[in-house]
Amino acid sequence: MISVNEEQRLFQRMRLDTKIILATPQARIEGVCRNISAKGALMEVSAGRCQVGEKWQLVVPSADNSVEPLKATAKVLRVDPGVATDMVALCLSEVR
Repeated sequence: MISVNEEQRLFQRMRLDTKIILATPQARIEGVCRNISAKGALMEVSAGRCQVGEKWQLVVPSADNSVEPLKATAKVLRVDPGVATDMVALCLSEVR
């Protein structure tokens, strides 16, 4: 039996407060990653920048130049709109 406090997801989320970049050849969005797991991320971006179903290249820059940034393909699963910012749920694949 799973206790009330246990995460009921396949992959636990790690809370973050770090810069994250979504990019396509035509656009670039900078935001803040609030949490990340092996298969997903939640980020905060300026309102109206992401739409459900869009695919992006996700980059989490490294604080150390000797370490490569985390990169993945990201698909927008959900957008929770706010006044100035939106919370965007992403499904990650091809994580490298």
